[in-house]
Amino acid sequence: MLTRLSSQRVCALAVLASLAGAVNAQSFFEGFEPGPVTPGVAAIPASWTSVNNSVGGPGTNPNWQVRNDGIVFPAFGGATYAFANFNSSTGSNDISNYLISPLVTFNNGDTISFYTRGPSTSNYPDRMELVLNTTGSTLPADFTTVLLTVNPTLALGGYPNTWTQFTATVSGLSGPTVGRFAFHYNPTAGGPAGLNSDYIGIDDVTYTAVGGGSLATNTTLGTGCGPSPFNSFYQLFADAAAASTALQGNALQLVATPNGYIGNWIPGGGVPLFVTPVAPTTLAVGDDGDVLVTPTSPLSTPYGPQAALRVSGNGIIGFGALAQNYPGTNSFTPTANGFLNSTNGGIYAWHDYNSAEGGSGPVLSEEIGGVLYITFNGVENYSTPVAANPSTLQFQLDLASGNVIIAWTVVDANTTSTFGSAHLVGVSAPGASADPSSIDLSTASLLTVNPEGPMSLAGVNTPVQGVGPQSWNLNATNLPVGIGVDIIGLVDPGITDLSLFGLGQAGCQLRATLDVTGAFLAGGSHPWSVPLPGGAPSLSGVQLFVQTAVLDFTVNLANTLTTNGVRGTIGTF
Repeated sequence: MLTRLSSQRVCALAVLASLAGAVNAQSFFEGFEPGPVTPGVAAIPASWTSVNNSVGGPGTNPNWQVRNDGIVFPAFGGATYAFANFNSSTGSNDISNYLISPLVTFNNGDTISFYTRGPSTSNYPDRMELVLNTTGSTLPADFTTVLLTVNPTLALGGYPNTWTQFTATVSGLSGPTVGRFAFHYNPTAGGPAGLNSDYIGIDDVTYTAVGGGSLATNTTLGTGCGPSPFNSFYQLFADAAAASTALQGNALQLVATPNGYIGNWIPGGGVPLFVTPVAPTTLAVGDDGDVLVTPTSPLSTPYGPQAALRVSGNGIIGFGALAQNYPGTNSFTPTANGFLNSTNGGIYAWHDYNSAEGGSGPVLSEEIGGVLYITFNGVENYSTPVAANPSTLQFQLDLASGNVIIAWTVVDANTTSTFGSAHLVGVSAPGASADPSSIDLSTASLLTVNPEGPMSLAGVNTPVQGVGPQSWNLNATNLPVGIGVDIIGLVDPGITDLSLFGLGQAGCQLRATLDVTGAFLAGGSHPWSVPLPGGAPSLSGVQLFVQTAVLDFTVNLANTLTTNGVRGTIGTF
């Protein structure tokens, strides 16, 4: 949110408010955005209703849902669309599954348009009707008017396999009538054992009231700039002596956010934060092995909940159930490449430990009060020749919040191993990551951003006018740590290289005049909004320009980094 008012902001909002008047709020647009935070499947928007009236009862996918993971096919507009499939019912039965709109006041001449499609290839025909009722209920029996049917004869290949727009016009009413429309997924002989029904999507639904209204839109201007944020950070210590000096007695906290981890170095925190095991389980990691650990509830992470973790005997907590891998190296030789390109990713205090060595302490697992403790309790470090040189460290994983602490109490300094004695400490997202280079954990700004990429600004919704005050909601992502500034302007100045003015790196842009500004502490993602006065029909077509900038102190106090700009065109739906 904006955190301070300027005289320019007051002036800009006053201009908008001065245009207030009546507005036609009947028209609307539904793109089913933004969908779930973590790409996947979620419930339809709260203003819509899903009702399953299938013969044989609902199946394993009884409701219309939305998805933004690109599985089956991508959305038509944005990232999210609504879908229903053959699991709407059971066995071989007629499917009758309704996606029902909010209340609408129908008039003759109103139009409803939408995009729909099925899979690229399918052996099971689909059918869907656009229907409406004039009662305003959500009862299937009340949807008696069929406006159009997609693939009425259930012909194989008759349902479009690319996004195709359909439009219907309301007619036959005696006057304004309150009701609802619905997408009725209704293949007969459907279900998982049926001859018909596969999977259909609906996207970009536009209801246009007769007599006009205008569509609110967002348009991206330019591109973001700045140092590309990374979804990993790490410090690579050349040998055990350097690691012992830096780590012993200290701790690293990783705070989970929806977009990544924020790291906090805790000098002197290793011993006070260490929790003595009470009744732990010994993990049979042996020498260079790993084992599966399944907590009582999933670990919340920026990459989704992790129902299983992979614990390596060499100081790695991998995300997911797959065996840990080490691209370009092996399990006992820490390297940046092996860390950055791991399939699992994870939390790393990577070193060549050997709990199978005679006299070594164990690697322990214990869950207490919703925290999973993985303790290397006096575990031997590989050395040549073999010597008594144990280390003790502990991973503390708060399952609900996803926050993690690594506490080191003793870190051996023996460098005699013929395989090297390097340590690598950090956190990495699953899959391949760009290399941010090794940093000093004790002094650097510790932040991961997922996904990697330049600073970005996007509209969560469009600037729609209503009868009352509304908000145009935006979200800035991939922001470095610094002082952020949200900008609202009435003009796009079109400055595409702020470095020419000594204010930013090459390629940083200014795409909104500084008519309204608000400051905040940046880092990761930042949702904010622009208030819109209600009841202002003459605002339709007015354009606002927005952008987010960050004064990046890691570069210099005057260095301004910017997202792309967004041009919002105010509309009535």
